[in-house]
Amino acid sequence: MSSPTIHHCRGCHAPSSGLVQVLRMDPMPLAGMFCRSAESAQLAPLFPLTWLRCSRCGAVQVAEDISGAQLYEEYNYASSTVPGLVRHFIGFADTLASFYGRDSALTYLEIGCNDGVLLNHLPPGWRRIGVDPSDVSRRAAVTASWRLVNTPFTPEVVREHGLEGSVDVLSGSNCLAHITDLREVFAGAALALRPGGHFWVEVHDLAATLAGGQWDTIYHEHKVEWSESALIRCVCDVGFAHEATLRTPLHGGLLRVRFRRDPHAAAIPDRAPEAESGLHGIQRAYDRRADTPAARRLERLLSEGRPIAAYGAAGRANVYLNQLRQLCFSYIVDESPLRCGKFIPQLATPIVAPAEMIRNPPVACLVTAWNHREDIVRKYPGHSWEWLTAFGED
Repeated sequence: MSSPTIHHCRGCHAPSSGLVQVLRMDPMPLAGMFCRSAESAQLAPLFPLTWLRCSRCGAVQVAEDISGAQLYEEYNYASSTVPGLVRHFIGFADTLASFYGRDSALTYLEIGCNDGVLLNHLPPGWRRIGVDPSDVSRRAAVTASWRLVNTPFTPEVVREHGLEGSVDVLSGSNCLAHITDLREVFAGAALALRPGGHFWVEVHDLAATLAGGQWDTIYHEHKVEWSESALIRCVCDVGFAHEATLRTPLHGGLLRVRFRRDPHAAAIPDRAPEAESGLHGIQRAYDRRADTPAARRLERLLSEGRPIAAYGAAGRANVYLNQLRQLCFSYIVDESPLRCGKFIPQLATPIVAPAEMIRNPPVACLVTAWNHREDIVRKYPGHSWEWLTAFGED
């Protein structure tokens, strides 16, 4: 199926003539799609998938642009169902509470709050606001102690809800990858924050993605991947100053960057950024996807007529399974009730609850959610199958 393509950089609005192709993958279904029946899975549409890099700011992004309404009308992802993410957000909430003071009376706004896993752990005395268009956030907000604005974050939304200059701290964790017009989001953050207020941003670390050849994190929902320099350039361009950067191992590599609202911050010189180390190697890693130890082992087991399974039906799994279709998994395990009982698009691989691993054990299980491997493996002490990992180890 064809899809619209971007006409300018999502981060800095440079024209498309400055966007250079660095990767082309086989057409695939949407990574966030999990189908209600095997029949509907087999009919799931395929979309081209191309990675481009902006010559001006350095942001790496998907050329094809799937609308937010199509991506998030039925969102199959709740952060609170992933133990590693819950630990991360509890830690982040503690960091924020220590930084600003638990007893302070501040206004905190989170872009892309999902089911409120961060907002729920922030001090209850703070005025907490989540802005998120998904059905997941809408259900969570029914019993929440924080306020939800159930729509995409834009400058217009800031104005409509009277938030101009009223927010002390604003954050977005792993949501900036999912937004088409990020310059509008950065402008909205600048509009909402008071002078001196902070904007905390958490995004995938492009350098870590490239170093690990992590092509499974490239999909239509991940519209932009950020290097530290590209993120700083695009955010500071609308009235911010960069204060600090922290790198963490979450999701295979995460950047946590803090910006200060400063209308008088010096502009960053407009010069072409240096190429990211390893950027051209991602195509080679993708082209050799069937020639990894895990893929070769799984293909050998299948040739012997032995059953294999996968674990973790997140976006990464949809990418991996659809780009290595010769690996026919009996099922894929997932712990989220939003996905169990559904099917992987195109392949119709059933998504089952963890109990199926005990009832119908495979010979080998591929951890497609490899960034949560330790949490997954420790749930099955004394297991009889072989664990394999898609990425993260040789």
